[in-house]
Amino acid sequence: MTMPATTAPISPIQLARLMVCTPFFIMLGLMTIEAALHATTTYLVIETGRDVAEGRFIIGDLMWILAAQSAAYIVGASSWIFAERAGFHAYGRYMLRFARDNRHRTQLLGAKDTRERVEPFLTGETFEVFFHLIYEIEGDLRILLALVLNVIVLGTQIDGSLPVAYALVVATLFLMQWLMRKRVAQAYLENQRMNNRMTAQGYTAWDNVFSGNRYNLRLWIAGFKDRLRSALTAQIRAIMTKEWLSAASGIVSLAIVFAAMAWTAYRHAGDMGVLIALAATLPRQIEMTHDVHSFTSGWNDLLAQWTRLRGVASNIHPPIDADFDLRVKFDQLILREGGNASTVAQLDDAMRLILVQPTGRINVRGPNGAGKSTLLASLKAAVKTRAYYWPTADRLSFQFTRGQDEIETDEDGDLLPPSETRRGFSSGERQLQALREIVRHTDAPIYLLDEWDANLDPNNRAAADALVEELARRARVVEISHRDRM
Repeated sequence: MTMPATTAPISPIQLARLMVCTPFFIMLGLMTIEAALHATTTYLVIETGRDVAEGRFIIGDLMWILAAQSAAYIVGASSWIFAERAGFHAYGRYMLRFARDNRHRTQLLGAKDTRERVEPFLTGETFEVFFHLIYEIEGDLRILLALVLNVIVLGTQIDGSLPVAYALVVATLFLMQWLMRKRVAQAYLENQRMNNRMTAQGYTAWDNVFSGNRYNLRLWIAGFKDRLRSALTAQIRAIMTKEWLSAASGIVSLAIVFAAMAWTAYRHAGDMGVLIALAATLPRQIEMTHDVHSFTSGWNDLLAQWTRLRGVASNIHPPIDADFDLRVKFDQLILREGGNASTVAQLDDAMRLILVQPTGRINVRGPNGAGKSTLLASLKAAVKTRAYYWPTADRLSFQFTRGQDEIETDEDGDLLPPSETRRGFSSGERQLQALREIVRHTDAPIYLLDEWDANLDPNNRAAADALVEELARRARVVEISHRDRM
């Protein structure tokens, strides 16, 4: 039996498109309105300066400025609502995509190294990446739109050299970003990798702390400290790479813009209207100079987030060990059905033996390490949704573990009323409850049960065995039993 075809890789651009939705477009529209209102404020400030140059000071000018700027603040705050909606939308679509693309790749269930690398992307990293990306996009676009519209106002109302200066600043800083892009990207990839290693170590904290075993806890703490130091070093390097570039960008932008402002003042030394307009817009131009610096830093941060998104994209399809099926030692396995014992040479032989009858139980026997669990995982990957697979150490979702939706039954298998349900279950009780739920709520032609009786006492094992027998009367059951079934 051949391995399933590898899923086509996904690109960062495809993941970024998950954010493109109705809230995203509403956010863009609100940001454009906000930038137009900021530019209107700049125009009104220039008009107020001209009124002052002509010996007039009109209170109405201040009221219009107040109204325009206040409206800009309100619209800008509203845009964040839709940014949040777009971020949650993207993360939700990512998780659905991950589930859809990997729902049949059962061989990865017990892949510890792969799980340690990929699981952080599902539990937190991807959520943070999408939200940081949407924040960077919104921040950069807000600055860009405000800069463009304000520069147009300055160029048409004061002097044409000012737009040239800002264009030169943007071109210069983008050149600096381009020259440093690989170094920044590499720093953030390493930072992401080290942080994920540290996070993965935290997943085992609960067991190693609360078990109370000094030996295991000492080893866990040593591993955590090592990963913590590595993550800290990688983070400092990434931040310093970004901050050095940001500082250089700020100095360059200040020098170019202030030089243009000085040149404009020199050229219009005798034009009081232009000088007052220049003076009136000085705070705005200082703010715009800072915005150019922030815009460049924002693109630097956007590059960092894009790099992190590359990490997300590369892990949405975890690689399966090509030698997975070779772990099954067929010469040591026996497939027993009733009084008949069979041996198989490969997965295809096992599949034919299973499909020869529509119902009944096949017990897989063999010594530890012979690949019994590997055989069941490979069979599930091959038959996909035709089989229901219950692994040994499962964290599968069941109704009885969901709080208000939990269910419990009495000894006769009847549902107990809600007042008699409870949240706590021992490992054996949990297995029995899960098996009852599988019998009631699933309808598959094949059931693959891996050590379904491992934590059951004799009484509960008898009850569970009756449930497995019920499955076997309507479907084919392939089981690995903790105790050989005679």
